[in-house]
Amino acid sequence: MVFANLRHNYGILKERIEKACQKSNRNPEDIRVVAVTKTHPAETVQAVIDLGIRDIGENRVQEMEAKAPFLKGEFSMHMVGHLQTNKVSKVLPLAHWIQSIDSARLVDRINFLGGRTQKKIKVLVEVNTSGEPSKSGCMPQECRGLCEYVSVSSVMELNGLMTIGPLSGGETETRKSFELLKKLAEQCRHLIVAKEIVLSMGMSSDFGWAIEEGSTMIRIGSLLLGNRLGF
Repeated sequence: MVFANLRHNYGILKERIEKACQKSNRNPEDIRVVAVTKTHPAETVQAVIDLGIRDIGENRVQEMEAKAPFLKGEFSMHMVGHLQTNKVSKVLPLAHWIQSIDSARLVDRINFLGGRTQKKIKVLVEVNTSGEPSKSGCMPQECRGLCEYVSVSSVMELNGLMTIGPLSGGETETRKSFELLKKLAEQCRHLIVAKEIVLSMGMSSDFGWAIEEGSTMIRIGSLLLGNRLGF
């Protein structure tokens, strides 16, 4: 039943991605879907992987620790939530991506502990493009400096930027925040190791606008998996 529902929801998601790409003259294959599985059990996450989605996002370190050991197949684990420096040691062995690099202090901690792992971790710098005080992320004017700091790390690979659309404000303000992230990424292009800059922007409620504004990676939770199961 879980797999059937996921397959149905994934079909709807792909149709909506295609429509957004048609509007912006883009290729749907260029849009990477990260399934955000917050509060859902490992069995559901495994069903997502079995469906063919290869990128799994978690907001909380404790959930990543609880689920990752039970998952099989080819997949990449993404830390998409705010990462506290005291949780870095737990995340590094599990995550292939950290999308929430938001301070030099966090970079320092990853640099210090990252030498113990055998892999380079892919990272995105998170930018608070809407200026909302409740959000994590560096300020837009700090983005380039933080990207420069990450770019010289021996344990991290800077692949692009991430943002969360405004919590309120509608389409106009949401598009502005996405447009700003794209502009900031262009300013930091020379610092990014990826051939194509990763722009992680757009969630279940606004990914269509994000794709039209240049997103290459969308983070989808409720639209794919349904309502969260608890906190």
